[in-house]
Amino acid sequence: MTLFDVLYTPFPRTKRNKKHLFWVSLVGISCSLFIILFKPFGIQNINEQWYFNLAIISMGIVFILSYLFIEWLIPSLLPKLFRKWTFGKAILWYSLVILFIGAIMFLYKSYLAGFSDFTLKEYFFVIGRTAIIALTVSFFALGLYQYFSRRTVSIFSISDDYVITSMNGKSIRISPKNILFIGSDDNYVDIHYLANGIRKKIVLRSSLKNVESQLVNLISPIYRCHRRYLINVECFTIHKITSKKMLISLREYDDLIPVSKQYTGTIRKLIPVHP
Repeated sequence: MTLFDVLYTPFPRTKRNKKHLFWVSLVGISCSLFIILFKPFGIQNINEQWYFNLAIISMGIVFILSYLFIEWLIPSLLPKLFRKWTFGKAILWYSLVILFIGAIMFLYKSYLAGFSDFTLKEYFFVIGRTAIIALTVSFFALGLYQYFSRRTVSIFSISDDYVITSMNGKSIRISPKNILFIGSDDNYVDIHYLANGIRKKIVLRSSLKNVESQLVNLISPIYRCHRRYLINVECFTIHKITSKKMLISLREYDDLIPVSKQYTGTIRKLIPVHP
């Protein structure tokens, strides 16, 4: 898999609900209280102004409102941009969220200071630095989340419907979890799948490589096992394996599918031996 494949890996979107609102509000207010109590980064109320703590609390509120604006309002206004959410989209989006909130907080801080120390040069320097930090933090933070929550993301991925487009423009929507296997027959592919527990088949005019490019990603259950087959590893067991040959069997059915030597190592790690 290339970096390009990683960026196109499906990724869950944060649910916008009361629980989400509660945690965002808690973070904003907690940050304000932390600054008031512990005075980090040399922040001091030197002249003992009565409104100092109020200003710090207001910055927490501005943080909350800024986040809610970009994370709640923008997706509601532009829903198409947030469909088929991927790891790459998540990196760009959360980088933009950090950048937006950073810019708003900088402007609000300058406003509280009467713009006495505000310069455009400093403003764009802060924005540029924030953008670099945001991209770096988003990439590594989301990458770690994806790694440690691999099963959760995988469940999300295979539950989501994929659109498979054939060579003649025909499209179908199907969830990878319902696919059993896909076989290639010259310029056509046979997609074997389950619908409400009933086995069915769709025939598309397409190459197997074309279908593979639309279904296979880092956390998809669909893998290539042969030049003519893609399989759902959740639906197979190893039927027979020798030093020269490997066969896998479709659970609850009689289908036997060969595994090419180049894919044997991968498939052997992914599916169990038939009892």
